[in-house]
Amino acid sequence: MTTVYVAVQGDTPMHSASTLQAALDAALARYTQYLPAENYNFRWDEHAPGVWRLMSRHKDRKGRHTWTGRAVHAVEHTSA
Repeated sequence: MTTVYVAVQGDTPMHSASTLQAALDAALARYTQYLPAENYNFRWDEHAPGVWRLMSRHKDRKGRHTWTGRAVHAVEHTSA
């Protein structure tokens, strides 16, 4: 078995990748497609084992990052 990383928006799968970094990068790129990314700080938090959630915070604001609807899940893949 191999691990595949599936990026989701809410409960909808958006894409998959063979490496975690590729999935994280693609999910962030898709999230910031229509957003002025230079105005925000982003970070990935391992919410649960095998689940990373994207958090963001506007640079003008203090305090905690907030959850976005983007996440990456590690999924076992079996090929026949």
